[in-house]
Amino acid sequence: MKIKKIKSCRICKSHNLATFLIFKPMPKPNGFLKKPIKETNYPLEVSRCANCGLLQLNYVINAPEMFEHYLYMTAMSKTMNTHLRGMAKDITKRFDLKSGSSVIDVGGNDGTFLSHFKGSRIRTLNMDPAKNLKAIAAKNGVENYVSYFGEKSAKKVLKKYGPADVITGTNVFAHIDDLDDVFRGVDILLKPGGILLMEFPYLVDLVEKNEFDTIYHEHLSYFLAKPLELILARHGFEIFDLQRFTVHGGSIRLYVQRIQDKFYPISPKVEALYHEEKNLGMYKRTTYDKFARNIKSIPKGLNAVIKQLKAKNKRIIGYGASAKGNVLLNMCGLGPDDLEYIVDSTPYKQGLFTPGSHIPIVSEEYLDKDNPDYAVLFIWNFKDEVLKKQKNRFIRRGGHFIVPVPHVMII
Repeated sequence: MKIKKIKSCRICKSHNLATFLIFKPMPKPNGFLKKPIKETNYPLEVSRCANCGLLQLNYVINAPEMFEHYLYMTAMSKTMNTHLRGMAKDITKRFDLKSGSSVIDVGGNDGTFLSHFKGSRIRTLNMDPAKNLKAIAAKNGVENYVSYFGEKSAKKVLKKYGPADVITGTNVFAHIDDLDDVFRGVDILLKPGGILLMEFPYLVDLVEKNEFDTIYHEHLSYFLAKPLELILARHGFEIFDLQRFTVHGGSIRLYVQRIQDKFYPISPKVEALYHEEKNLGMYKRTTYDKFARNIKSIPKGLNAVIKQLKAKNKRIIGYGASAKGNVLLNMCGLGPDDLEYIVDSTPYKQGLFTPGSHIPIVSEEYLDKDNPDYAVLFIWNFKDEVLKKQKNRFIRRGGHFIVPVPHVMII
């Protein structure tokens, strides 16, 4: 498998990168196994650009190894489905989309977001490199173009489908190594007066809430708004508005237009956010040194709780076979002797084993027939949804959840 070490900042091209966080090497976070075997471990280190403030991984795994057969499915989360439905309604109303308008979603996964435009006569296209998700998107009534997004693919799509009124990217920009290529593609494919929507987990929330387990090989960058302004301006774009959301532990949505268009006035919220990022110390090295120290307590605390419960002969499982869960499992050194199995609602993951820790993955129906005492909630970002779903199931039978982030607690 190809892996490269970065030599310069992905945004400003500075070589002034300082490593501040080093995890032990671990397998790909979504590298689920058909049977337990020894895997390749990859370095997982984070640097901060002292010039623009971007956080980025030191090592980049070849994209096809991670994204062309993808097991995460957006539709499995009611929370995300509701959020994306709201996003579709928002942009339809705000940007006066109508019959014949065009929306292209970059990295749209199983087509959940674009499925919310069905019946509107708005033309949609999902661009995603995951070959296994194409049929699922089609079942959602969404046309799929299996490809990475960039200058080359944008030219092909423009020729075949025409330009877009709106281009969206939800939880995808952090996955992209060559951001310049992506913004060149946006410039090619976006109509004059068109809008780019970028939504991603926000670094401010990651640091404030100790969300260290969202740092893994697929997430190459960890964004603040100000560094993105630099690369957007380089390609002739500007941020004119923003919204913050609680999904994925705290996300931000940026509304972007071409500078030359000046179709939408720039909201005072944009400059206010830049000042807020600075005032919170998000461009200071000491902030990240403190973050690196703070997160050490979580794996230690989780291991201690599991050890104590095991000493009392309590049965413990995991809930949510997520990439972030695999980071935590590998950091803690946990395995099937510690957690009997992990429950996940994604059919494609059931019957497989977690990477590195080799814990079997089962369905929620399996849990309904079993009676463990505790479940480590690896998908803590969907805590409210899970607690509601399991209120009259696992919890009613006396089960308790162990929530690891932002600090270990039992509920």
